[in-house]
Amino acid sequence: MRLADWITEKMGGEGTPATDKGRANKREWQHIKAYFAPKRDQTRQGQRFQLDDCRTWMRLMFWSAREEGLDKFPMFWNWFLEFISFYIDIYQMTAPPYVKRDAAWSIKKDNIEKYLSDNKLMRDIIGVGPLPEDFPQG
Repeated sequence: MRLADWITEKMGGEGTPATDKGRANKREWQHIKAYFAPKRDQTRQGQRFQLDDCRTWMRLMFWSAREEGLDKFPMFWNWFLEFISFYIDIYQMTAPPYVKRDAAWSIKKDNIEKYLSDNKLMRDIIGVGPLPEDFPQG
């Protein structure tokens, strides 16, 4: 609910639910807690989010949004992609070029089935850094 309140507040027009619940400016603390989460790979505990962390989060975020039917509203969906692109850059500056690709990931049921059968790991992106073709020169 914290994330939903924050997104609602950033969208504007629906009040200030995050602020009203005393959550304003607490995002940083929540992310520090996530860096040290017990379920996080021990070799990565305490580290800032890397590209594969951000891409995994984006895929899960877009999948959950699709399950709620939010992709059926083009104006919202386009805004949501831009919103995620803007804020994911704060955590990993190489992540924004992957927003549309990772939003499309959840369209294919095979991707979701593979994720679930792989013990909820996205092996296709774990440890994969930014690809040169995703950052054209010029």
